[in-house]
Amino acid sequence: MFLQPGVSAGVPGRMEILHATGLLDAGPVAALDRLTRLARRLVGVSVAAVSLVGDEWQRSVSAHGIDGAVEGERDTPLSHSYCRYVVQDDAPLIVADARMDARLRGNPAIEEYQAVAYAGFPLRSPDGAVLGAFCVVDSERRDWTADELSTVSDLAGAAESEISLRLAYARELATAERERQHQLVDDQNAFLQTVLDSLEAGVAACDSAGGLTLFNRAMRELVGDPPDGLVGRERARHYQIYTPDGRELIDELPLTRALAGETVRGQQLLIKQAAGWRRLVSNARPIETADGHRLGAVVAVHEITEAYRAEQLRRARHAVAQVLSDATNATAAAVQAVAAITDSLGWAHGEYWEVTADRKHIERHSVHFTGDHATLIGDRALSYVLGEGLPGLVWSRNGEVWWNTGTTPDDLVASGRALPEAGIRVAVGVPVRSGRRTLGVLAFYTDQDLPYDSDTVGMLDAVAAHLGRFVERRWAEDMSLMLAEARRSFNRVVEQVDDYVWTVEAVAGEPVRLVYGSPNVTAVLGHGAPVTSGPPMTDRIHPDDAGILARFRSDLAGGGQAEMECRIIGYDGQSRWIWTRARARSENDRRFVDGISTNVDDRRELAEQRELLLEEERRQVEQLRELDRMKDELAALVIHELRNPVGVIRGFSEMLVDSTSLTGAERRHATVIERTTLHLQTLVDDLLDLARLNAGHLTIDSRPIAAARLLREVLETHTPSAVVKRLRLVDRVADELTVHADGGRLRQALDNLLSNAIKYTPDGGTVTVAARQDGDRIVIEVSDTGIGIPAEQYPHLFSRFFRASNATEAGIKGTGLGLAVTKAIVDGHGGAISAGPGADGGTTFAISLPSGPPAD
Repeated sequence: MFLQPGVSAGVPGRMEILHATGLLDAGPVAALDRLTRLARRLVGVSVAAVSLVGDEWQRSVSAHGIDGAVEGERDTPLSHSYCRYVVQDDAPLIVADARMDARLRGNPAIEEYQAVAYAGFPLRSPDGAVLGAFCVVDSERRDWTADELSTVSDLAGAAESEISLRLAYARELATAERERQHQLVDDQNAFLQTVLDSLEAGVAACDSAGGLTLFNRAMRELVGDPPDGLVGRERARHYQIYTPDGRELIDELPLTRALAGETVRGQQLLIKQAAGWRRLVSNARPIETADGHRLGAVVAVHEITEAYRAEQLRRARHAVAQVLSDATNATAAAVQAVAAITDSLGWAHGEYWEVTADRKHIERHSVHFTGDHATLIGDRALSYVLGEGLPGLVWSRNGEVWWNTGTTPDDLVASGRALPEAGIRVAVGVPVRSGRRTLGVLAFYTDQDLPYDSDTVGMLDAVAAHLGRFVERRWAEDMSLMLAEARRSFNRVVEQVDDYVWTVEAVAGEPVRLVYGSPNVTAVLGHGAPVTSGPPMTDRIHPDDAGILARFRSDLAGGGQAEMECRIIGYDGQSRWIWTRARARSENDRRFVDGISTNVDDRRELAEQRELLLEEERRQVEQLRELDRMKDELAALVIHELRNPVGVIRGFSEMLVDSTSLTGAERRHATVIERTTLHLQTLVDDLLDLARLNAGHLTIDSRPIAAARLLREVLETHTPSAVVKRLRLVDRVADELTVHADGGRLRQALDNLLSNAIKYTPDGGTVTVAARQDGDRIVIEVSDTGIGIPAEQYPHLFSRFFRASNATEAGIKGTGLGLAVTKAIVDGHGGAISAGPGADGGTTFAISLPSGPPAD
């Protein structure tokens, strides 16, 4: 700063304002040059100048009349400056003769620049800072007149205005730059949030005080919206987050532990929600600067519910498989399997029950507890009747039972034991069967609220099926002693049935040889067939069914069982439908096939009757479709009734928006109401149009219209939307096209297609509208280079409320009604609409409409 030879700074930041004018580095300024030339001419002085005064210098940004050695110089030392006194005093400086002035008479400018007479006026910025002076200088003494000083003052005002304009422009540029920087920050934040929302893992972060600062989409889907003002155990209670065993609320959340400086890896959590328990695994760590300052903490969460359940079931299956491979009888296998399942699933306890020989009771044979759960239900012997308790209920239903003990099944007989009071929340039972006969029950109990799990039930059913086979095997051993008598009885029984029982031997490279054929061959091969010897039945296959026989033999060649239903030409010349079941077996390196064949002519007749029943069923389906149409009509009526209240809301919202009395937040709220009501109005209109078209109540007033003009009007309507996204709209519409259609409805359909093309095409893409004559029809195509549609989703594209998966993932909003309405309109015109991939990517929609009225 300077006073002598310097000047006062005046307003703080004066130097920054000087630089902001842009004049210090600018070349000639035409507006200021005109003013200095005018001043010199009007006042009749040797020099007129606009000077800006800094801390250590004076710069002439415009001067007229300077010549000689200083003509090309812009900077003047403050030691030669008269203008510095104008800036310092913030007042005009009028000097008739500098040689006689106390402050100026020693100034070197008197001799070097012949600056004798001087008149200078301050040049101020809009905020009052004195930046320099507008001055006139003469080489001789001069007594300035009032008119001359007034002229210089006015010209100084004009120069001051030019400087103010330059400052205003500079500030506008600075403001625009700040806004650009703010927008850049906003864009970066939006980008970060979008990236986080695209992650499958839930992510949350907090600041150093524990307040949540970030909560991505996946985290909201896992646990819901973040609570306000809750921390630690309060937050765990809000979210219902429990320890891995699901019995206690967690003391410290991973995010809380990380905020305290701990790194958390792989901590499992259980969260209790309305749909059931969800198991999560979390990793958390503190967020710190390079110098160790803690800014907060972050946690990432993955759901492992299905994987954890699958691992539990895998362990249970493995343990049961080991038990069953080592067991010697069904009861021992059941007891050990119950223990293995109970331990693997972590349930409270399991039981095995058997139905008594007289089938009057079901008794508990064993019970297995985990941990301290023995106190829940005692281990005393129990016996129930049919329908009593969980075992009796499974026995009664002869099927699985998944019982939430908070409710009582209608078919449950009171057991005298209150499971909920004992802490049991879910009870599961499956029957051990032989065929359809219940032999026993596997029962399991847990103190957790578990939703129904088909995988768990499937595993238990498989275990019960294994146990059932153990029982069947024991019975097979008991029956072995009766086998000889059974074989003797077999022949007697076979002779009394209509089925033909047979055995053939298959020898490689030789024809199939009949080993055994039951006496009742007539029902299959007709009169005249050999009784126990002769060609096998397969030699009598109808020629048209040779392929069935080939598949039958192929199935048997694989070593399994097979069946076929085909026509047999009997020895009496009649054709009969025969159902055959057979199984291949090996005996002493010989290969045999045992089979049984049944005449199913009667069943075929029943099948024909069934076809008649199916026809009746189809007729009933048509009636149901008629009822569905009536439902659509009712929906149309309801939607129609919605239009009036929506219209009233929209009318009042428009009045509110147009009101001049609304300001600030009230106007924004009214605008939100108007925009939302308009969206609701559009949705109701689409639903109403769809219901009317499906019910056949919407009139299509078709008449000849100029298709080219209509299409170009639609293009013009959507041009502003395309311009905003920098899309190129291509017009390939042939001239002189006439279509027979309802102009309003056709415009509605085309608006839907074109707005979709613009909506789903990224910035800088292309949307093409083409129309051509194709015989007696007009074909209109709307193509885009947008995000396209997955190939497997094209069949569903015109369904109500359907939206392509990639559009949903991209977060592009929509109702899924536009294409359904468009198809209904096209169908109402007797036209057709289709969609497919575009030649340059994206999607192409094609509409085919009649160019003239339908023929009578």
